[in-house]
Amino acid sequence: MAVNKMVVEAPPEAVFAVLADPATYGAFVVGSKHVRRFEPNYPELGSCFHHTLGVGPLILRDKTCVEEVEEGRRLVLLAHMRPFAVNRVAFTLHPVPEGTEVPNTEVPNTEVEVEEYAVEGPVAAVWNPVLEAAMGLRNQEMLRRLKRIAERRLARRREVAGL
Repeated sequence: MAVNKMVVEAPPEAVFAVLADPATYGAFVVGSKHVRRFEPNYPELGSCFHHTLGVGPLILRDKTCVEEVEEGRRLVLLAHMRPFAVNRVAFTLHPVPEGTEVPNTEVPNTEVEVEEYAVEGPVAAVWNPVLEAAMGLRNQEMLRRLKRIAERRLARRREVAGL
């Protein structure tokens, strides 16, 4: 299982708002080309969005569905990339305790943890340390992109509010 963590200079609810917006997945998920459509009740349990994944001319059209949700704290997804894999992707948000040395002391910060591993398909059968390392590198970049989106959204919201 690939596990990555990153501190985001935004409160958990701001980070969760990005995860709850299916349109953003095309911008932060590495390998995602775009989100084609999504159910209006996303991220409710069982809801899905439909995406296109790939590199160059090799593309897959499939879906990602919510397996577990705790508003503002945790979102577990089943990301379908058939026929190759179905991966379980768990985002867990941990508030950074006050007094902890963090880059930005003006707003609460959030440690975002993502765990990902294959649960179905050929990739699950051959999961190994090399695949896990590659997934870890991919997910570190994904977290970097998620961080940028959450922090920019928060900055815009604070600017509009005059803070």
